[in-house]
Amino acid sequence: MKKHSRTSTTITIIVTVFLGWGGLWLMSQGGVAALHEVAALSVPSVGADLSASVSEPVSAPILLPTTVTGQATSSTSSEFSSRADSLTVIIGGDAMFDRNVRKIGESGGYDQFFSDLSSLFHVADISVVNLEGPVTTNLSKTLLPNGKTTKELVFTFATTTPEALIRAGISVVSLANNHTDNFGGAGFQETKRWLDASGMKYFGSPWNSSSTEAVIDRGGFHVAFVGYNAFQSGFDRITADVSRLSAEGDFVIVMPHWGEEYAKTHSAKMESQASALIAAGAKAIIGSNPHVIEDHQWISGVPVFYSLGNLLFDQYFSAEVMKGNIVALHLVGDTKGQRVDSVTIYEVSTATKSKVTLSATTVEEQ
Repeated sequence: MKKHSRTSTTITIIVTVFLGWGGLWLMSQGGVAALHEVAALSVPSVGADLSASVSEPVSAPILLPTTVTGQATSSTSSEFSSRADSLTVIIGGDAMFDRNVRKIGESGGYDQFFSDLSSLFHVADISVVNLEGPVTTNLSKTLLPNGKTTKELVFTFATTTPEALIRAGISVVSLANNHTDNFGGAGFQETKRWLDASGMKYFGSPWNSSSTEAVIDRGGFHVAFVGYNAFQSGFDRITADVSRLSAEGDFVIVMPHWGEEYAKTHSAKMESQASALIAAGAKAIIGSNPHVIEDHQWISGVPVFYSLGNLLFDQYFSAEVMKGNIVALHLVGDTKGQRVDSVTIYEVSTATKSKVTLSATTVEEQ
């Protein structure tokens, strides 16, 4: 310990002398600005606040790569524009982590599921999925201790699920669906605590509670995510939230959980609700729940994807339920205002069961 102390003292003296003589030389050269640069290189004191302000308390944050204007963050970042007046938001469908998904995850790790998609999620400015169930410490009702699965439709996900999603590059999840309340209000509150602890942002509630949006400021855009669970009352509260956020200048993206399971086309009610959300100020509508890919359309210049299908689910009884879409919304700001300029549509498959694979890609403009 004494030898270490003498070494530290010696280093301190050398650094002090160097900075002193260096400062005198810089001053002799008219280098006041240069001295400021030297000072800027000093190591901050212990306890200095180096983090950007966040709207939600976060413990044990997991740092992720972010898109920096003019700099590539991965080998695939050239797919997306990095202009200051543009933003890319990637959205995936239903993600369920119980039953057979949990069985595979506990055996080989949860990271394997998104190994083919991680670079895609990471390179986007914001990546979102629908989290189809709560995160709790309750025992699974769908995966028994003996390894057998049940037909129970009450889900709970391992408490490590949020960290696995963050490692995959997903930064926001929707809680507005018919499974996040599977363990009641207590399970829903516990879910939010686990998400907070991981640093994951979230929005929506299974009961369509007001003011449950997540607003993310990125690249000159204030993107507000609003969730809607069509299997509970409260559509009027959701449209009111959309109207309020739009009036505040937010770019509103609504993720409804709606529609008939396994139907390949949307219903008249879904289109009517989509039109109402757009009239309230929604700039994009990306739906889930049917477990298959449904049709999509543009209404008044707003993209409406009625169902992206499954992103990660242990349904294998037909080709349709083993396919899903991921959409990349390319947002731009110009003389026409902030809007979705184009959409890249990815097709994914869960046929391998152990991971989601990427297949076809198409680009669609308004």
